[in-house]
Amino acid sequence: MTDALGSIDLIPNHKGAYYNDVLRNIHTFLSPKTYLEIGTHTGGSLANSRCKSIAIDPDFQIDQNITAGKPMCSLMQMGSDEFFSSYNPQDILGGKIDFVFLDGMHWFEFLLRDFMNVEKHCKRNSVVAIHDCIPTDIHIARRYPGDDTHRAKSGNPDWWAGDVWKAIAVLKAIRPDLSIRAFDAPPTGLIIITNLDSTNRTLDDRYFDIVEKPVTRDDALLDFIKSLNLQSTSAIDSHGKMSGYYWL
Repeated sequence: MTDALGSIDLIPNHKGAYYNDVLRNIHTFLSPKTYLEIGTHTGGSLANSRCKSIAIDPDFQIDQNITAGKPMCSLMQMGSDEFFSSYNPQDILGGKIDFVFLDGMHWFEFLLRDFMNVEKHCKRNSVVAIHDCIPTDIHIARRYPGDDTHRAKSGNPDWWAGDVWKAIAVLKAIRPDLSIRAFDAPPTGLIIITNLDSTNRTLDDRYFDIVEKPVTRDDALLDFIKSLNLQSTSAIDSHGKMSGYYWL
């Protein structure tokens, strides 16, 4: 790709509000009653929630107060596939999920399954936010964190978003019914999806065909980013602005 484009850079570094600040605004402006996240790590995103919450992570490393303001908070220390095969989040939360944040394993097939699993427990107007799907250079988008092929040419050599962008490319291609918007939230963008359909089984039916023939070309990533119509986070930085896109 460097030969074709002259650089490993795809787009400039994102300039909008930091992704966790956008997530905090979603909680503040939309006031979800139920929340589920995959990929909690130290708890920064979970701390934003003030409602019934489920956090899923195989290795919690919580270093802050994550229970403040919550009527209940379930920490499920396991992989997301194991969680959904063993538990029904609606039973835990007492209803469907209003707001979801996906930031788990950075491989596209994992993210695709996470989206498939959570959508089944959402309302049409529920909101799903997804991290790391708009990498700014090829090094950041490498599938394996130990791949140093383009490291020396990257302005952010220690960042790793994985290839989760491919899951969004799949959703755009085979789920045109979804409302998918992309925002310039540092460090690696934020995708926000709504107009969900808990009864849709298109992804389930086509999952194995999708993962057996993944998009692999580097130039496909550039084409994907161009197709996103990337928006500034300022478009949703107030209650009035956000209500034009999302409501709960």
